Amino acid sequence: MKTCPKCGTTTADDAQSYCLMDGTALVDQTVSEPTVVMDRSRPTVTTQQPRKRKALLWIVLALTGIAVIGGLVGVLMYAAYRMGSESASIKVNANSGQTPASKSKSNPQPTPSAPVSTQGTPSGESIPSADAPTPISWTASAGFVKQETGLQYTFECPPDGTSGTVWGSDVYTADSSICTAAVHAGKITLEKGGIVTIEFTGGRQTYGATTRNGVTTYNYGQYPHSFVFKDAERKEQ
Repeated sequence: MKTCPKCGTTTADDAQSYCLMDGTALVDQTVSEPTVVMDRSRPTVTTQQPRKRKALLWIVLALTGIAVIGGLVGVLMYAAYRMGSESASIKVNANSGQTPASKSKSNPQPTPSAPVSTQGTPSGESIPSADAPTPISWTASAGFVKQETGLQYTFECPPDGTSGTVWGSDVYTADSSICTAAVHAGKITLEKGGIVTIEFTGGRQTYGATTRNGVTTYNYGQYPHSFVFKDAERKEQ
């Protein structure tokens, strides 16, 4: 079989040498085309096992790091909690001592003073006498006397005093410094001291804060016992 390379016409006549359509010499198609040999060998597959192991190792390391960091954070939080609890405990103990540091101007927390019998004075102050003023220190509060509404006590504050802590204005909490409250109320002075008389009144829901006569008092919320100042009655000896 012959084929025209120009127009593609084929003929089975072996004797025909030229294409009847365009006169192009025919080409014999009996010549076999070269055989193409295909490579059928299987490609080599590269294993991914080392890479997978490396990724797994990184995941384990990351999880271990997260666990360690979480443990450290937990330890720090627990330590902060313990420190806060110990600090709160120290403040409560300070409050029971009724020192100037036992309250703050923003949120004072006094320890309510329960009525105390005049038989014995835990604070070391003298037992009040009906015949003469009772000498007290400038840090003394009314916590060592019986705190009933209407009861009156007369005290003598020494000269050259040092200001204590006071809560209220005109009406003071029973755990305030008596002598310092007297200076605030204008009854005595730090330099000279003097004799003052207090009278117990009922508790109040709030106590105001003011600055008078060089003494600044603190405000406070509810407290069960209060005192006010009365004119001292001095007896002639």
